[in-house]
Parts: sequence; structure tokens; C-alpha cells
Amino acid sequence: MNSSSEQAIIHSADFFDCLPDDVVLSIFGKLQDAKSLCLSMSTCKRFRSIAPQVDRVFLPIPPKNSDAKDSDQKSSFKNLVIRALTKPFLLISQMIKFKSKPEENNDLDFYSYYVPNEILKNFQGIRALHLRLPCHGNHKQNPSRNGKNSTTLLKWRAEFGRELHSCVILGAKSWSEKDRVESSEEEAASRVMADDELKLRIVWTISCLIAASARHYLMQETVKGLKMIENVVVSDESDQGRLCMNKEQIEEIRQSSKVKGDDETVESRSRVPALRMKMWYLDRLEVPGSGKVMEGATLVVIKPAVGGEDEAKKGSPSRSDAEMVADAFEGEGKVMAEAVRKLMVAKKCYVLEMNSF
Repeated sequence: MNSSSEQAIIHSADFFDCLPDDVVLSIFGKLQDAKSLCLSMSTCKRFRSIAPQVDRVFLPIPPKNSDAKDSDQKSSFKNLVIRALTKPFLLISQMIKFKSKPEENNDLDFYSYYVPNEILKNFQGIRALHLRLPCHGNHKQNPSRNGKNSTTLLKWRAEFGRELHSCVILGAKSWSEKDRVESSEEEAASRVMADDELKLRIVWTISCLIAASARHYLMQETVKGLKMIENVVVSDESDQGRLCMNKEQIEEIRQSSKVKGDDETVESRSRVPALRMKMWYLDRLEVPGSGKVMEGATLVVIKPAVGGEDEAKKGSPSRSDAEMVADAFEGEGKVMAEAVRKLMVAKKCYVLEMNSF
């Protein structure tokens, strides 16, 4: 390296060193990415002291190298957590059909490194955490951009404190381009859901609840260790589901740890309380502006059953179904907003109850 290049590097470094600490902290705050922040901390003592002060962190968990040997098979506990997190459909369908899982799919336990405590211990001042879980293999959702291929749609958002506060699910058997021969929405809305269709929706609901409760279980020790945390989001790479917790809900977790009993968890996940569900269904739903159609479109709003434990103390207990749905799909775009609006005014609304599990 010639002397002019060395001088350029020195001058550049000196220029950055002149920035006040609060400006550097502002830059790190906009960065948010945990990996980049950790790399920054390794460059110099100054960054090491400033970077941990950021109050918002985004932590994407990268997929583990598929060629690497699985060294955690002895931990069946963690394997069950990840099965619920990454393949809820497969897990539930196997439970219903009494099928055993093929041996070659046992590599799910390579996700046992999910727990982010080791990385996050450097960021004790964070107030907002977004953890994104990876997808595995070909189970990552990748809908066709041209819309010609039919795609199953399933999106959910759950809120937890000590236990489930709410869950909103939007699903469809197919999500594709509008057919040439179109049926009227009035005709579709008048159809009664067949038993097989109802069973499928129940499977969807249980799978989403298991995934949400597993993520809640995964994060409990993490949020208890971050004393200033006020907001947590746990999503996945395909953006299928989101677990959300606000300041009050996180405080519930901390308080419950002091009095937690043996019935608070079910092996790999948090226990789901008795629930009351409202389910709106349209056999066929056209979404204007997108040129697409949902077949078997379903919207489910889930709350703890009346009289459930500490229900009156749960966050925003007075929220209406419409407010919960609006919160769940905020930022999802006009297409999703229009779909859920049409579903909520559908004539057919089913009310179901589910026992704790």
C-alpha cells in the first residue's frame, strides 16, 4: 500500500473520530442489525462502548449450514420447540392422521441454536427487539409473483403476556389470479362451510396457536434478562406469523415467573388458555385492485374465553374485533386490508370455543 493510500485511510478515520458520541450512537441506532452492531463493537474500544447503547435491535437468525452435522439430537425438548415453530402444518397433520415423522426430516433440531440470549447480552439497554426466525429447506413460502400459480395463504398475529391475549388469522386454500368464469360474491357468501372445510380451519387455527405459544416459550427467558425491553416481535423469514408483546405484556411475564406453577407450560411451549373464536368465511373472495381471488377465504379472531384467568387485566381487553384485525394487518398493504374488510362484513360468522391445551 502506497503512502497516499495510507494517508487517505488515516484522514478518513480521523474524520469519523471527530463525530460526537451521540451522532455515532444515532448512526448505530439506524443500523439496528445485531450482526453489524456486533462487528462494529469488535473494531475499536469506542464502538465497543457506544454500540451496546442502541435501544432497537433487529436479530435475523441465519439458517444453519445444511452440510453441518447435527450435534444436538440429544435434546428432544428443543427439537419439539422447533417442530412447532417451523412446521406447524406438518406437526398437526401428523397428529390428526397418526402418521410418524420420516427419519430424514429429523434435522429440524439444527435450529436448537435459536435462543438469542448469548448475542443479546451485549445490548442490555434495548427497548425494542425484532427477532426473525429462518425457514427451513423448501418450506419457505415463495408465492408466484405473476400470480398464475395457486398458493395457499396463511398469516397470523398473536399477542402474549403471561398467556395468550389475542390471535388473528387470515387463511385461504388458494390465492391466485381471477378465473375467466367468475362467481358472484353473494353466491359464495351464502354457502355453508362443509364439515371438512371446518376441520381444515380448526387445523389451521391450532397450528398457528402452537407456533405462537412456542415462540412465546422461546422468548420468556430472553425478555426477563433484558431489563429495559418494552416491545418484542418474533417473526419468520416467510413473514407468515408474528408474536408481539408490549411493555405491559412483558411485565406480566416477569411477574408470572415468580409464581409460575407446573401447569404453565406444555413441554415445548406455553399453555394456551380456553378460547373463544369468531370465524368469518367466504367460499370465494375477489380482491379488487390485485386481480386475484381467495378460495376458501377465512378470518379468525381469537380471545381467551369469558371468565378466563386474569382476563380483566389483559392488555386492551375492550378492543373490538375490528380493532384487533386492523392492528394485525397494519402495514400489510391495501390488498390484505380489503380482504379482511370484506370478510368481516360477510353474512356467515361462526362462533366456536376451544378448551385449554
